[in-house]
Amino acid sequence: MNLKILPLVQLQCLRLILLFTLIFGLMLSLDDGSSIAAQNVGKPGFINPVNADITSNQLQVVEPPVIGLTSTLSDEVKELPTELIRWSTYWQLCWQPYPEAKEYELQAVLMEGKSPKLRRQSDRCFRIQAASNENQKSQGFLNRELILLTHKIQLGYRVRAVLDDNHVSQWSEVMAVGGTNVI
Repeated sequence: MNLKILPLVQLQCLRLILLFTLIFGLMLSLDDGSSIAAQNVGKPGFINPVNADITSNQLQVVEPPVIGLTSTLSDEVKELPTELIRWSTYWQLCWQPYPEAKEYELQAVLMEGKSPKLRRQSDRCFRIQAASNENQKSQGFLNRELILLTHKIQLGYRVRAVLDDNHVSQWSEVMAVGGTNVI
């Protein structure tokens, strides 16, 4: 295969993957009836796994939600032999301190719904790798914007404060991974 067209083929493949992901996500969001979980909602004995942490611990939700959310992107580059680079883009979410907060909980919000797993931490910032690649130095951050766009569509995070005596704040707004924003 001609090495000059290889990056174009990779880009086209990534575009197709993104397109199929969007189509699949739309199909899932429009077809609630085929989901076993959706059929069981409202039946006696059904426990919603997304809200199980709240109902099992009898947490009291207080106002207001966490505010002052800011998301930023930062890049790290490592030069490799033979004119190659390995790069990573990190997405960081930070928020204003919440009065009397002991810790904070983050919840991933996916195209398919909210994750039942919560991440608890004392810091007011959360950082994850949002994109990475290894390619020719002359190509720069190859496919970075496409990878970040895929994350923006598929993944976000929201945060709440954990207080004393089984009290938590309301959830913040969801911030999309891969973008920069201030709310």
